[in-house]
Amino acid sequence: MRHTRVVVTHYGGPEVITTIEEDIPVPKPDEVRVKVLAAGVSLPDVLAREGVHPETPRVPYTPGWDLVGTIHQLGEGVTGFELHQIVAAMPIHGCYAQYACIPQRVPVPKGLDAAEAVAVVLNYLTAYQMLHRSAKARPGQRMLIHGAAGGVGSAMLQLARLAGVQMYGTCAAQGATVVRELGGIPIGLQERRLREGDSSPYG
Repeated sequence: MRHTRVVVTHYGGPEVITTIEEDIPVPKPDEVRVKVLAAGVSLPDVLAREGVHPETPRVPYTPGWDLVGTIHQLGEGVTGFELHQIVAAMPIHGCYAQYACIPQRVPVPKGLDAAEAVAVVLNYLTAYQMLHRSAKARPGQRMLIHGAAGGVGSAMLQLARLAGVQMYGTCAAQGATVVRELGGIPIGLQERRLREGDSSPYG
């Protein structure tokens, strides 16, 4: 059985992305092979493709930080999971493929849309770690969130509101509505542009 996966041949822009067709991978002991239903697209994927992320794999590699998929084959020694079960994983790379073998995974509750579920994996795990393990946020504190309208930023807004934190978020003008709807106070919204033929910026 064969499948298609995306490959970054060398670091650079979108032009370095290609696809290959090959035999589907075989899971090693303690791994499961999943049929990928949805894979996340995030800034770390772009930075890795450009070769500037701290966890950038060596080329050639298959991008894709996180995924949601159904278990297609169990590797030797795998317990607690079964065929056709929906799981989520964050292997950091390798998710932009029809099939992928993953050593670590968590079950996904039934009834969730795969695309919505994969949006939780990287964004909300990152936000939760920063909010509770790094910042150790407490009710009544104030927090400044940079890029508050983005994936991790919007996740942080939601989690911080649940934690009783007053939130300020930097964002572009078009993201202000999102920040407000999620309970934050948008700041730094003025965008400076130059009039054609005029050296004076205006907002």
